[in-house]
Amino acid sequence: MKKLTLTLSLVFSLICVQLQAQLLSKADKYFNSFAYGDAVDLYEILWKKDSLNRYITRQLAVSYRMMNNTVKMEKYYSKLVNLTDNESEDYYHYSKALQSNEKYDKAKIYMDKYLAFENAKPRSKIDPRFLMSLRDDSTRYQIAPVLINSEASEFGPAFYKDQLVFSSAKAMPKLIKRNHRWNDQNYLRLYVANINQEDQLLDVKLLSSRLATNYHDGPVCFNKAGDEMFLTRNYVSDSKRAQKDDSGVVSIKLYHCKKEGEHWSSPKLLPFNMDRYSTGHPSLSADGKRLYFISDRPGGFGGTDIYYAERNGESWNEPVNLGNTINTPENEMSPFIANNNSFYFASKGHAGLGGLDIFWIKDLDSDTLINMGYPINTAKDDFSFVLKNGNGYLASNRVKGESYDDIYKFKIVRRLIKGKVYHDETHEILPNSMVKLIDENGKAIQEVYTGADGVFKFLVDAVQNFKLTSEKLMYNIGTGLVGRGELEDQIEVHCDLYQSRDNSLELAGVVLYCGDRSPVSHLDIRLVNMNTGDIVDLVTGDKGNINSPIDRNTEYTIEYHKEGVFAEPGSFSTSNIEGNKLHIEKLVDKVEVGKVFVLENIFYDLDKSEIRPDAALELDKLVMVMNDNPSLKIELSSHTDSRGSDAYNMALSERRAKSAVKYIIENGIAKDRIVAKGYGETKLINHCYNGVECSKAEHQANRRTEVKVLEL
Repeated sequence: MKKLTLTLSLVFSLICVQLQAQLLSKADKYFNSFAYGDAVDLYEILWKKDSLNRYITRQLAVSYRMMNNTVKMEKYYSKLVNLTDNESEDYYHYSKALQSNEKYDKAKIYMDKYLAFENAKPRSKIDPRFLMSLRDDSTRYQIAPVLINSEASEFGPAFYKDQLVFSSAKAMPKLIKRNHRWNDQNYLRLYVANINQEDQLLDVKLLSSRLATNYHDGPVCFNKAGDEMFLTRNYVSDSKRAQKDDSGVVSIKLYHCKKEGEHWSSPKLLPFNMDRYSTGHPSLSADGKRLYFISDRPGGFGGTDIYYAERNGESWNEPVNLGNTINTPENEMSPFIANNNSFYFASKGHAGLGGLDIFWIKDLDSDTLINMGYPINTAKDDFSFVLKNGNGYLASNRVKGESYDDIYKFKIVRRLIKGKVYHDETHEILPNSMVKLIDENGKAIQEVYTGADGVFKFLVDAVQNFKLTSEKLMYNIGTGLVGRGELEDQIEVHCDLYQSRDNSLELAGVVLYCGDRSPVSHLDIRLVNMNTGDIVDLVTGDKGNINSPIDRNTEYTIEYHKEGVFAEPGSFSTSNIEGNKLHIEKLVDKVEVGKVFVLENIFYDLDKSEIRPDAALELDKLVMVMNDNPSLKIELSSHTDSRGSDAYNMALSERRAKSAVKYIIENGIAKDRIVAKGYGETKLINHCYNGVECSKAEHQANRRTEVKVLEL
C-alpha cells in the first residue's frame, strides 16, 4: 500500500510539473506574439506557485511594462530587484514605475542605483524637488476631457481646417471587430469632429471609409490648406500582409495623400521610410517645407527619435536627426511644430513627472528645453499635444491608465514672461536690477528685482504687446519687447535684457539760506572744470535747485553770485563717486547791516602781517562778494588770542587788518567801501583770557578775521 501511495504521489508530481511546463510554454508563446494580456494571466498562476522564480517574475514585470500597467509593473520589478543577480535595467524600470506612481523619493534611490552601474546609459537623474516645482504654476492652464472619449483609446489629435481629426480604437457597430492582442483593443481608425465655441468635439464621424485598413491608422497631420495629409499606419505589403520588423512587431510607415474633390487619394509611401524600422507621428511646418516625424531607425540615440525631412519640389531630402537636445536613449514621440515655430514633443527620457511628459522649446536653434509642468503633464503618459491660438488638445492615460488614452482640451490662461538681466559688454549676470513689465498702454503693471541669478519672471493673463525695462544704479536702462504674436501660441516667452554701464554723472545741488533754510532762487552759479578749464553757468530754480551733467574723476570749483547774498566759493571732486548723482547742499547768508561773517583760513606767518598765498585765495572770495553787491560797505577786522601783551596784540591786529584791506583795494574794490580795524585780544569769543590755560584749538578760535556789514 505504501508503495502504491508513493507511486501515485510521484505520478501526480510529474503531471503537475508537466502541466506547469505546458502552461509556461503557452505563456511564453503569448508573450513572444505580444499578447501580453493573455500572457500575464498564465504567468500570474505560475508565479503564485513559485514566487522566487526569476524568469517568471521578469516575464511578469516586462509584460506589465509593455502593457503600461505601472501598478503591476512596480510590484514585479520590486520583487525582481530583491532577487540575486539583478540586471541594471531592472533598477531603471523599477525607478520609472515608482515615478509613474508618484513615489518620487523612492524612485530617486533606485535611479541612483541604476546610474551607479558601469553599463548604465546616460539617463536623467530624478530630483524630487524639481518634480514638485513642476506643479507650482498649475493655474496657467484650464484642462478638461472632451465629451467624445469612449471606453477605448482616443489620441493623436490634429487640426484639419476648422475641425479636429484623431485616432480611436472604439468599436464600430457595422465593422468586424479586430483586436490588437498587445492591449486587447480594436485597431485604430481615423475620425473627424467639429469644434464648438467651448472647444468641445461634436458630430464625430469616420474621416474616410476608403482610408480604413485592418490595422492601425493614425496619427496624421495636414497642410495649412487642408488638401494634403500625412498618415501613419501599419505597413502592409502589396499582398495585404502586415510587415514586421526584426523583433516581430508590425512596423509603422508614413504615407502621403491628397484631397481629390470630396475624397482622399490612395496613400503613397514616403521615400524616406526605412525597411524593418518604424516611421510615423508626422507634423508639418506652416510653410509646408519641413516634415517632422519619429523613427527607430539606426543612428539615433535610442528608442524612437525625432527627425525631419525637407521637401525638395516633389521629392524629399534625407532625414535629419534633431540631436541630443531633443532625443534621448528613451522614446521621443508626437512632435508638433506650431505656426510660430515653437516645437512641442513627448518624451520618456527627459526629466519629468512620470511616463511620457510633454516638452517645449522656443525654436530648434535653442538649447533650452522646458517641461510644461502640471496639469499638462502628470505622472502618467501625456502626449499628442497640438496648439492653435492659445487653445489646444492633448492625449493622456491619466484617468484610465495602461493603454487607454483620452483626449483633453486645454486653454493657456496665463503665460510666463521670463529672462535674465546681463551686463551688455561682459555678459555677466546683473543682480538687483528692477525689471518692469509695461503694457501696451504704457502702464507698468508688474515689477520685480532680480536675485543673484539675474532671473525675472512675470505671469500675464492678457495676450498683448509688452515692453520690459530693467534699471540699476550706474547702468543705462535695458529694454526688451514681447509681441502679441510671440505669446499667442507659446506657454512662455524668454526675453533677456542687457544693460550697459552708465558713466554719466549729474550734479544735483540746492542752495539754502542759513537759519530758516529757505531756498535761494535765481542765484547765479559758475562751475569751472579744473582739468579742462570749461565753464558752465547755471541759475537756481524756485526751490534753489540746480542740475547739470559733470565729468567723473574731475576737480571743480563752484562760485555763487547774487546781490544780497554772502556765499564763499567752493570746490569738489568727482573721483570715486558711487551712483549717477552727486548731491551738494550750499548754505549761504543774507547780507544785512550789522551782520558779522568770519573769513575762514586767513593765516599769517609768526609776527607777520604780509598776505600769504593761501590767505589771498580767501580774500579773493570776499572781493567776489563785494563785486556782486556794489553798494556794500564793510569793516574788515583782525583779532588775536590773549597770548602776548595787550599792546603788542593790538598793533599786530591793526597791521594785519590794513594789509588785508590793502590787498582788497588793489584787486579793484574802492577804498571808501572798506575800513580796516584791529581789535587785538579785546573781543575774545571764549574763556581764554590772560593767564587762563587753554588748548591750541581754543586759542586758534580767537585768531580770526571778520567782516561786518556797515552799509547796503
